[in-house]
Amino acid sequence: MNQQVYTTDYPYYQAPFLTYNVAQSAVIPFLDQDLNLVISFRTAVGKTVLAEGAFAYHLASSESSKVAYVSPYRSLSGEKHQDWSSNLQLSNYGILLSTGDHMAKPGDWASKRLAVITTESFDSKTRNKRYEDWVNRISCVVFDEAHLLGTSGRGAAMEAAMMRFSEMNPSARLILLSATMSNGREIARWTKSLNGKKTKFIQSDWRPNNIDVSLHVVDDGFESKVDKAVEIGTKATFSEKVLIFVHSKTVGNEIKKRIKGNGMKCAFHNASLSSAQRGKIENMFGDISSGLNVLVSTSTLGAGVNI
Repeated sequence: MNQQVYTTDYPYYQAPFLTYNVAQSAVIPFLDQDLNLVISFRTAVGKTVLAEGAFAYHLASSESSKVAYVSPYRSLSGEKHQDWSSNLQLSNYGILLSTGDHMAKPGDWASKRLAVITTESFDSKTRNKRYEDWVNRISCVVFDEAHLLGTSGRGAAMEAAMMRFSEMNPSARLILLSATMSNGREIARWTKSLNGKKTKFIQSDWRPNNIDVSLHVVDDGFESKVDKAVEIGTKATFSEKVLIFVHSKTVGNEIKKRIKGNGMKCAFHNASLSSAQRGKIENMFGDISSGLNVLVSTSTLGAGVNI
């Protein structure tokens, strides 16, 4: 097991806790080195603070360099932009947000040094000569949810963007983050081939908490699945939070309707809502006094969003 590193031992960024956990401690020695990183940690281990530490190093090392955080999800990008905008160690450099819900101002690309951007937007910028100077000034890019590489849709856009970006700016570091990367060593070898940099693959199965898993078997069919979800949701007490993931909006709307019919406050988080509406729901669910203890969601909350 790795020895834990004190946060004061890393001079470029002061994390809001005393020591890095054992998984994070394995990465800290490489954050300020000119190499690629492929990091595969369990959910909730704390991968984001490693991205913050890398960004802080690059932004402090050169007054002209820029960094980018690339996420496949608008909700995740929006959350990171909101968090870092209130982080004085990063916000002083200027932070822009570019997603399907939010277009950064043209001047932001020149003046702001940390870009929070969705995969599709990043892919688009690497294709557009108007952003060539911005691309060439980037010293480090963090790709979150990197296990999506090679999958259809967002994965294809991420792969194409990484290849095109590395061809345009081979001096930039690539840092890949994932909680479910089954072929990390293979991805690390591929990442090294993009820019020729030494690439470190760091994997850990360590968790901060034990997780209890139970399986509720239901008969195959719409009604039985909805009934079981409603049963679980309506058992929530005032101090409990219940998050129900669904595969379709039809199922989600039906569960929400029935739980509300039982006299409980319930919301449905999905891509049909505006960014402001989704943000309001996320804030309410995170507030113990809001009364919103049951939240139904499609995959819009399925990756990395902290609620």
